Amino acid sequence: MPGNFSFRTTTERDWERVRALRIENATDNPVSYGATLEYTRRMTEDDWRLRAVRGEAADTTSVVAIDDGTGRWIGMMSGQVGDAHGADPVLTGVYVTPEFRGHDHGVADALLDHVLTWAAGHGDALRLEVYDQAVPAGRFYARRGFRPTGRSRDFHVLGDRLDAPTLRLIELSRALRNGQPRT
Repeated sequence: MPGNFSFRTTTERDWERVRALRIENATDNPVSYGATLEYTRRMTEDDWRLRAVRGEAADTTSVVAIDDGTGRWIGMMSGQVGDAHGADPVLTGVYVTPEFRGHDHGVADALLDHVLTWAAGHGDALRLEVYDQAVPAGRFYARRGFRPTGRSRDFHVLGDRLDAPTLRLIELSRALRNGQPRT
């Protein structure tokens, strides 16, 4: 049911829970995380601490959804100011555990609302890249007002195997206006 979860930004102390959720993500769908499960498992404590601290930094955010009944982490989204394609904020690290996916649960919407509010204080648009075969993700982003920018790129999934897949990533963007997400 919608509303049976809460959310908060992550802190460095959350590194083990961030790691566990990202391993779940890489196990469920390594394409969405951009790294093989083996690569993800080999990341160091320092790597995970850097990801967890994003919720405390001025130029990044990381928000987690927590099931109110169990305390289980059920989703996470992050954002950062700028990348190689521009200074506007970029949505990264999107994952919702399978049993909490879908519009009826509202987890992805609540997480994205948090990132949109954060992003409105940092730029004119929120950008993201989505795998061109990720149909449910593409529908979610379209429903939330994201549109293709015309930019795309090939991305080789991080891992040790030479046969790790190469993905086609499509850039999407949503305008932000007057310090608020534009609807």
